[in-house]
Amino acid sequence: MKEGKVEFKKHKISGNDNVLNIEKEIKKEKRNEEMDNDLLEIYADDDGQISDLSKIKVKKRRSFLVSLFFSLLSIAVVSFLAYGAYNYLNNQKGSSFVLDIKISAPSKIVLGEAFFYEIEYKNNSSHSLEDINLNFNYPSNFIYLESYPSPSFNNNSWKTDNLLPGASGKIKINGLIINKEGLNNLLSVEAGYQISGFSSYFKKEFFYSVSVSSIPFSINLDFFSTALVGEEYLLKFSMKDFKPLLKSDMFLSILSSDNIQFYLPEEEFGGDSEKILQLEQSDKNIFKISFKDNNSLSDFNNLSSDSYDFYLKYKVLDRIDDLEKVSWQLKYSDESNPNLIFLEKEFSLSVIKSDLHLNLTINENSSDQSVNFGQTLNYVINYANKGDKKMKDLIIMAVLESDFLDWESFTDIKGGRVNRGTISWTSQEISELKELDPGQEGFINFSINVAPFVDVSYGQELKLESYAQFTIGNVEELGEDKFRVSDNKSNAILSPINSNFFAKEELRYFDDNNIPVGSGPLPPKVGEKSTFRVYWTIKNSLHELKDLQAELYLPEYIIWENKYDISAGEIYYDLTENKVLWSLGRLPLGIDEIKISFDIAIAPSDFEYNKIIILSPGSSFKAFDVETSSWIDKKTEIKTTKLEDDPIAGLSSDGRIK
Repeated sequence: MKEGKVEFKKHKISGNDNVLNIEKEIKKEKRNEEMDNDLLEIYADDDGQISDLSKIKVKKRRSFLVSLFFSLLSIAVVSFLAYGAYNYLNNQKGSSFVLDIKISAPSKIVLGEAFFYEIEYKNNSSHSLEDINLNFNYPSNFIYLESYPSPSFNNNSWKTDNLLPGASGKIKINGLIINKEGLNNLLSVEAGYQISGFSSYFKKEFFYSVSVSSIPFSINLDFFSTALVGEEYLLKFSMKDFKPLLKSDMFLSILSSDNIQFYLPEEEFGGDSEKILQLEQSDKNIFKISFKDNNSLSDFNNLSSDSYDFYLKYKVLDRIDDLEKVSWQLKYSDESNPNLIFLEKEFSLSVIKSDLHLNLTINENSSDQSVNFGQTLNYVINYANKGDKKMKDLIIMAVLESDFLDWESFTDIKGGRVNRGTISWTSQEISELKELDPGQEGFINFSINVAPFVDVSYGQELKLESYAQFTIGNVEELGEDKFRVSDNKSNAILSPINSNFFAKEELRYFDDNNIPVGSGPLPPKVGEKSTFRVYWTIKNSLHELKDLQAELYLPEYIIWENKYDISAGEIYYDLTENKVLWSLGRLPLGIDEIKISFDIAIAPSDFEYNKIIILSPGSSFKAFDVETSSWIDKKTEIKTTKLEDDPIAGLSSDGRIK
């Protein structure tokens, strides 16, 4: 039995009050004892002894922000370790990426010409790659045709389960782009994969851009740029060297104010081409160009002409503004993209409200057009009284503003008077101008040449502006409000002058130093081979040119010797057509001259004996002027066995086959 100790405390007792005080003291000591027991539980160690309070460590409760910080720090550490491992794998093979993607394709393409995207992917790490997904985001105007291998999903997703270290693969995608010239078309490839042994999934995106460098055909508009209110006019679209880009229909969309109406003419104007293609109005100001009666592409290619013309009519309802702007688009409609716009241009109509209507054309075209140095310009002024009153004492003038006109070449059977760039006709030259009855009309024809290129001085503008205007003697009788100053002019035609592109062809046996560059008998002999050298010389200095081409269709009896010398570009011989073709993508300013030469041969038969025969029917040269946005065409003269360009050969040969 354990021993216990009892502690007694002495208290003084004094009456009833003292009894109450004693009870209070007992209760107080009891409370203190309970507090001591509580503290003992807190500070006692496992043996029930009081701990050394100087050695007690106090732990504070973490705040929410501190907990969040440590959580983020832990995530960062894990991510850093994963990133470090990823970089380690990346750099093992000296490559920037574990999964490397290389995209190959032409940087520039011709509109509608099919091409290939070639995508090569490779595992540059020492670990296997798993769950590889390659997703392609094609340019919006890209039309998918086929691919090798076939896609895993839709036409733009490929999946590979496993790619061993150092292994690679290739995807080839064939398609075409229908978009405006000069615009970039961006392809993006999103590569996703997992590295064996890692739980993370990695992604990387790669890009490649292709631009449309040119359109394989040209489209020109011919229209009356000055429109008389209420009059009906013809709008002609000429498509030169036109070839369909897709099997789907092509659409012409016209955007203008409601003040202008566009519609199909009732009569046909297109000639032979209308047997193949047809124009239908599918909506307001939207016209479908399609094959007629299910004709095939081969039928279209057999057209007798290389150009296709189609026509619309238009009418200005009222004079709201002096100038009405019209924009037009050519586009295709594909299942995946109904709005494949590839050409968009704008033109303006000057609106007049006059009873006398003037219209001016140059070389049968009433709209803006570029011209060449030395070119003959044939003008026609059409005048017509559209009112209900007789007009008297008319004066009609043609104003030609340019520093590059050869006024000595001016011809006019009417005898117009020339004064400082203005030609005028009165009733003395044209009797009908004395009185012009309602509904009566007439024509004035004249021509003038653009001056040959010599030089361009500082301040001279390479352009020509042409328009016609009139005055009427009895304006007061007709009502002056109908003939404002701005209404007495015809349409204005702005003609930028193309660069001084020059092309020459020479065919020789001796060069300029009298050294033979040909071989064999001269003149040629029956049964024996004679060779000659063709020289092409191209010169240019005013504007930058692009898409230069030269071609020569050789007669069937002429032999291509496969011997040539070129200073720029590429030369190619087409055996099927017996054609020599040279091309150059760009001729910048600073390169004033290019020379090309090649050899041809002939071995005359008995049929050619004693005849002068053609060696070259003439070469065709073509270049696009970047400044004027126009094509320049040149054609050389026929060359024969007389060797017209070789003065030394001419001394000993009359060109007749011996």
